[in-house]
Amino acid sequence: MVHYLAAALLSLIAASMVSAAENRPFWTEQALFHFGDEVFFTGRSSCAPNVEEGRQRAYIAAVQEVKNFTRTQEIGGFPMDTQMIFEDLRPADCAQGLVTVWRLLRVPRPTLESLTRRTNPGTQKDISPIVAQITAIRNLTPRVGMLRDEIWNRYGLPRSIWARPDQGELIWDYSQFGLTIVFNQDDVLTRWRLNGPHPRSSEDNSLTPRQATPTGKDLPTIDLTVRLQQLEEQQDLDRRRQAQRYCTVRFAEVPESLRPKPGSCEQREYERLKEQQRPF
Repeated sequence: MVHYLAAALLSLIAASMVSAAENRPFWTEQALFHFGDEVFFTGRSSCAPNVEEGRQRAYIAAVQEVKNFTRTQEIGGFPMDTQMIFEDLRPADCAQGLVTVWRLLRVPRPTLESLTRRTNPGTQKDISPIVAQITAIRNLTPRVGMLRDEIWNRYGLPRSIWARPDQGELIWDYSQFGLTIVFNQDDVLTRWRLNGPHPRSSEDNSLTPRQATPTGKDLPTIDLTVRLQQLEEQQDLDRRRQAQRYCTVRFAEVPESLRPKPGSCEQREYERLKEQQRPF
């Protein structure tokens, strides 16, 4: 048990090496990707006057991605569920008071095939016209047996981390996508679950941490999220201090007229340290 808690803590320390400021979900960087037999389309509304307007514009942008993908001018009568919405209430590239919204639509492959056949009525029914396109875009489906660093590289930092010492499990919760991933003590993915309008999982058992039912002999599920946030803040503060020390020494003998603008050296060094510090 002690060994496992130590391993879990090491995982947290590794996770803390990414700044909390970059907290956008991984899917906001993808215009489209497929997850199993479903394809996800991302719409973005930049600098909207308010959240509701941003959500509507982001939906229209995501639908346009579907149209571009299927080469269809009109879409109707097909399920296109919203998997997730992410709102940046203080975007750096917008004026104060404006918001940027991302909206993720989830579309089953049969729907895309129907839309494609509508545009190309001569397509044979035994030929899937959408398969080649789906296989050409990024596949983000997790696989049992993947290592922790592979999951990190694919999805980034989870919103919450849970530990089940009695079961030898570490649980990463990507609530920004509705995805839950479970690792064993060797940091190997053992199962996963995608929540949302049409839940999917690698097995039938629920992966939600709060549904764990400890017995008298079992240890309770441990929520490591607060500790993760504290480690993130400490690591971020340490990077800024290190950057400040570096710049002080670097330009100590440089004339004032030749020094960079105040704060610019510190910010560049801080960003460099963030890029260097990767998970184990």
